[in-house]
Amino acid sequence: MLSKRGLVFLVLMPILFGCSGNKNQKVVIIFENQPTLKKAQELVFSLPSNSSCKDLSKFLHKQNWIDTFLIKKHALKPLKIFIDSKEPKYIWKENFYLDASLTKFLYFGEYPDLLHLDMPIEFVHEWLEFEEEIYALTTAYNYKIASISYSDAEGWRFTTKSNLQIKLGSNLSSQSLEKISSTLKYIFENNLTPSIIDLRYRDGAALNYGK
Repeated sequence: MLSKRGLVFLVLMPILFGCSGNKNQKVVIIFENQPTLKKAQELVFSLPSNSSCKDLSKFLHKQNWIDTFLIKKHALKPLKIFIDSKEPKYIWKENFYLDASLTKFLYFGEYPDLLHLDMPIEFVHEWLEFEEEIYALTTAYNYKIASISYSDAEGWRFTTKSNLQIKLGSNLSSQSLEKISSTLKYIFENNLTPSIIDLRYRDGAALNYGK
């Protein structure tokens, strides 16, 4: 739901709109948050001209980066479009953002430091079940996860900002978390710097120090 607050970032030059009798009606776009997405910044150039309010609404509905919008028209005043953009939470398969509801919209490099996910969408749901616990475990030992992938051949793999790879195998479970916790504790207490932690072994972990 759009609130009454908002910031006016873009005012369009006079263009043709069928929303009123004024064929040179000005359009004001009001964003709830700063328009940092590329598609939001390009909106001023992509709005269809000579359109009815109904057609304009259809166009905005197709913009998958928009969460909600509201069109207001008043006689002798500029047409106002209030827009609330979706907030990126993950980068998925290097081509899309996912928001908190896992709806996707195009990624153009605006937030490269977000967590990168490379996996089928059903595995994203599985990751969400353990996300907070895994973040807590890795943060406790000063690791920050940069990307997570899943493949049939390798299973789950986490890569940290320091390029440490943690391979978990095909199962993400409470047992996996216990193995991560005990292994990171061992590494921390012994001041070790492996490049790969392989937890796919039933009875323990393998540490690889190669690059």
